[in-house]
Amino acid sequence: MKRTKFTESQIGKALKENAQGRKVEDICRELGIHKGTFYNWRAKYGDNSADMIAATPANIDIYYILAERSREYYGEGYRWYDLIRTQKWEELASTYEIAGSNKGDHTAETISRTIEPHHYLRPIPQGQIELMEMSPEDKAAYQNPEY
Repeated sequence: MKRTKFTESQIGKALKENAQGRKVEDICRELGIHKGTFYNWRAKYGDNSADMIAATPANIDIYYILAERSREYYGEGYRWYDLIRTQKWEELASTYEIAGSNKGDHTAETISRTIEPHHYLRPIPQGQIELMEMSPEDKAAYQNPEY
């Protein structure tokens, strides 16, 4: 069976249709999924499907989109790029809570860090700069600030 990725709103719509009385078999046939997949969705998303359906352009803002993308691309490394592109990195990542550093220590510690404007840019690799055909002064000016 072909594996496709469904958005949370598509999953929520399918769950809502089932809650309104539509048969699971009909929904699965329409979406091209196995019944087991549908029941897994119900177990995972069943409680908040109404919230997913309620998402409208009136209540979707940049924070909603960033939160959704962080769940969708969890572990794929896109979070940093999203926060940099939207200029929200300092606001959303300057403080965070993490458990204690000792084994068995579950007391939450709040960690604060200073994110300065030059941290939004990564350094250009020196090997790439050296291969450019320009004067040494231009090469020095080509590097991102603070590096």
